[in-house]
Amino acid sequence: MAVTPDIFFDPEAVPLGLLRRYLLAKGWRRAEAAAPVSVAVPLGFRSGIIREMLDGRSGGQRNFDQFVLSELGLQDVELVLPRETASPDYQRQIRGAIRTLSDLQERTPEEIIADVRQIGFDVMRSRIPDSMVSENTILLEVATGYITGVRSLLAATATTEIQPDPYFLRLKKEAIAFADGCRFGHTFRGSFGFTVESPVVPNNDPSLPFADPPRPFERRVMERMVRGVKAVCDAVNHDNPEHLIASAKKGFSANAYEQFAQLIEETALGGLAFSFALSSEWNLPSDLMQAPEYVVGPRHVEMTRAAAKVLRREAVPRAEKVIGRVVRLASEDDPSDLMNPMGDREIAIKWTTPEGADIHIRVALNPTDYLQAHAAHGAGRAVMVSGTLERRGRRWILSNPSDFGVQ
Repeated sequence: MAVTPDIFFDPEAVPLGLLRRYLLAKGWRRAEAAAPVSVAVPLGFRSGIIREMLDGRSGGQRNFDQFVLSELGLQDVELVLPRETASPDYQRQIRGAIRTLSDLQERTPEEIIADVRQIGFDVMRSRIPDSMVSENTILLEVATGYITGVRSLLAATATTEIQPDPYFLRLKKEAIAFADGCRFGHTFRGSFGFTVESPVVPNNDPSLPFADPPRPFERRVMERMVRGVKAVCDAVNHDNPEHLIASAKKGFSANAYEQFAQLIEETALGGLAFSFALSSEWNLPSDLMQAPEYVVGPRHVEMTRAAAKVLRREAVPRAEKVIGRVVRLASEDDPSDLMNPMGDREIAIKWTTPEGADIHIRVALNPTDYLQAHAAHGAGRAVMVSGTLERRGRRWILSNPSDFGVQ
């Protein structure tokens, strides 16, 4: 086993909270304060690596935490972490912890530090072609297009996770908050790449062999993002657009497909590559265990836009409050006969959707509400009504109307 050299890094590059989460995710357990823990030095370790972290202890108040790793056939290995960054032994103990992890995993300290920092985030990386890069820089217009587009895609994907319908009329406020909470990380070289980090809450529940704890919303959104991109690439590889329609429940909705196509068009239509690194703190579903780099281009844009059009034709009933002007009235009976509840009395309201499209919505009203609608139409005033909005063929219908009123 290789021995790591001395490490020269700023301990602040290793957030203490993320290091604790990393240890627990990798099978270490927190030792009880009163329980003595044996410290073993596996073959190839320098005894000073672990001993260095223990020398600073003193009798008094305990200002450190012990973590223990038990492996079959080996004695327990102990690792000591300070409880706060103000500890006088903070730098030495953090360096010692990284050395220990580096030796145990036979990986470089830099790789360990990168893993520790990533434990709190699900990461999406997007790489653009070399032809768009000049001296490790890109046009500001390209960067702006990417940032705007990826935020819209994140919000659309999060809304689809909340409301897994073929399409939606407006973004959910929780989805907007999720997108705004994501972080724009360092760009990376090797072509030119963008990094988007989605914070993940700690997994505080132990994973049982037969049942994992429910995954948090933020993780489910990123899983949906991976499935959406994967479905687009699979559909193009097999020249089967129907695959995109069938995968909408677990992947992208029409809105997300549209935002995905727009992101590619405004960033790098000639080719954009996506890769994902999801935090190991939460177990991955089996279908996402293998997540290679996905390269998309013009054909993917064409197919996603076609899928979006098909999905938008599907009927998706939803609760809605409609506000707009009455543009048509129709009644086969005398609307002034308020004692007669029978008969068809229908109006059409011109409503502007959150996306900015104007649609005419048909609503069947009782005689009292119909008379109010008639008066509002004559006065040029808007009306409002709540109900279940759905599309039937080419018509938009608001069924089960309630709370009708004149603006």
